[in-house]
Order: sequence, then structure tokens, then C-alpha cells
Amino acid sequence: MCGMTGQSLLFILSLLLLIFSCERKERPQATPSERVVEVRTVQLRPVTYTLRYETNGYLEAVEKAELKPLVSGKVEKVLVEEGSWVRKGDTLLKIEDEDYRALYREALWSLREAEDSYENQLSIYERRKRLYEKELISREEFEEAKTKLQTLKAKVESLKAILEKRRIDLERTELRAPFSGYVVRRLVSVGDLVGPSTTCYELVKPDPLRFVFKVPQEVAPSIKPGMYVEVSVGDKRLRAKIDYLSPSADENRLITVKARVRNGNRELKPGMYGEVSLGYRKVKAFLVPEQAVQLFQEQSFLWVVRDSRAVRVPVRVVGHRDGTSIVLGRVKEGERVVVENLMFLKEGQRVKER
Repeated sequence: MCGMTGQSLLFILSLLLLIFSCERKERPQATPSERVVEVRTVQLRPVTYTLRYETNGYLEAVEKAELKPLVSGKVEKVLVEEGSWVRKGDTLLKIEDEDYRALYREALWSLREAEDSYENQLSIYERRKRLYEKELISREEFEEAKTKLQTLKAKVESLKAILEKRRIDLERTELRAPFSGYVVRRLVSVGDLVGPSTTCYELVKPDPLRFVFKVPQEVAPSIKPGMYVEVSVGDKRLRAKIDYLSPSADENRLITVKARVRNGNRELKPGMYGEVSLGYRKVKAFLVPEQAVQLFQEQSFLWVVRDSRAVRVPVRVVGHRDGTSIVLGRVKEGERVVVENLMFLKEGQRVKER
């Protein structure tokens, strides 16, 4: 051994390393056992659920008007201001009426004069009629009296119509409220010259109001005039009755809907914003505990046990009820959904139910 050269020693060491390496390769590696997560599950049972659509909207007045006088003239008095509450028939402003009074008096005197002439001619006609019946005057004299009477009668009727027109014009120098409501805007002042094309006031009736909102085409078929929807405006919760459904969609393919609400105490105002909620379709859904619904990349899902493994199934949450979520998705009645130890699961994870 002492006489062994360096080359022989190096050869022996290399041989030993080769033998050791082969033994390690031939020795089988230990395979770690697959981890099993113990979970608790619940069985899916279907429920009938009404899908609801919620969106924003606003209130508008059912009755509103731009008030314009029907006669021309200078504003003499402004009797109400913006924000005032007026009743039907209240006078809002007064137009100078001297010219209209003069025209009325002129028509009145013309009528009285014509009526006097008519009464006189009526006496002449009746006298000539008796004489004609006794053949004491000619037919021509009788017909002349009759024609004159008819002419005067027509004149009286014409002057009555003129007088009525003058009376109406005089009455129209007072601009009156056509219904009870609030004055939204006053657009004229004392001294302004106004006429039939001049808007003097904007008036709005506060009760009833309409809640206006829009729905997509998949919701529209379920909406019928006469049905009720729930409307929220601030802290007010109201029932609104649908009375209008647009016959066409807008540029965004949405259908306009209007629902009437009562506003007896006048607390709601046109232009206020709110929300509406309506049920539009019944579907087969599933109730699951809220903690069973998970979120991944803004997608809700459930862990469903299939062949003893956890499978991630996307779902859509459509409602909540007493600590449970109502979901739609590719799940089936009787399938088991994991409700505990969810943080330990991954796709395909082997699980044991308890």
C-alpha cells in the first residue's frame, strides 16, 4: 500500500465516487403525500327569486306652464313674486286697461243705441203687419218694415258679439293662474310692454309629480302602465305608479319610463334626484351563506366540491337575505359549497368534508 503511486490512488478514489453516485441515483426518492384540507360544506337548494333593477332618476312636474297674456299693454302691477304659492284664478299681474275700458264702453253704447232702434222698428213692423192683414197698406210697405227690422236685429247680434269681445279683452288685462302651484320664475317688471308672445311667469304644480328614469331593453318588456315601483328621494320612500313608457329607445338604447308619485305635503320638488327599484323577472337562484362567496379579480365565485376536490365556480350575486347571499351561476341543486377554511383552498385542492 505504501508503494502505491499517486496515479493509482487517484484512480481508486474516482472509482469509489462513481459507485457512490450510481447508488444514489438508483435509490428511489420519497414522494410527499398530497395535502387534504378539511372543510365544512352546505348543500345547494334552489329558491325562486325576483330579479330587481335599480337606477337613478329625477322628479318632474306633471303640470307646468309658461304664462303669457292674451292682450297687449304695459304692466301696471306685479302682484306675486318667485317662489310664491298661488291658487287657481289668483291674479298675478295687471296690465293698464284704460284703452280696453274705453272700447268696452263704446261697444256698450253702440249696442244700446241699436237695441233702441230695434225696439222702435219692431213697433212699426207690428203696426204695419196689422194694417197689411186688413189690406190697408201695400205689401211693399209691409216688406220694407220687415226687412229693416231684420237688419236691425242682425246689427244688435253683431254688437253683442263685439261687446262680449271687449269684455273678455278687459278681463284679460289681469293675468291669472290657470291652476294652483308655485311661481318658479317672474320674467317681467312694472312698465314692461307685454303681449301674447311674452312669457311673464313660469308656474309649476307640485302634486302630483313624475319620477323619470331609464331602463335597458331586457328590463323594458316587464314594465307595464299601472304597475308600481319603489322610489327613494332622500329619506323619503314612495310608491310610484307607472303611467308612461317611451315607444322608442334613446341614443344609448335605453327606454324612458315615468311613474307618478303623490306629493300632498309638497315636500318634494321638481328636479330632485332619487333612486328607483323594480322587480322585473323571476329566476331560479340559490341561497348560500355570505361567507361562502369569494372575490377574485372583481369576480364573485364559490368553492364547490366535485370528486372530493375544490372547484372555483363563478357566480353573480343578485341579492341578500338574512345573512345569506342569493346567487346565479353554473351550479346545480344538491351540489355542496364550502363555507369554512376557504383561505386554504386552491383550484383542484383535495378536500375532506365534515
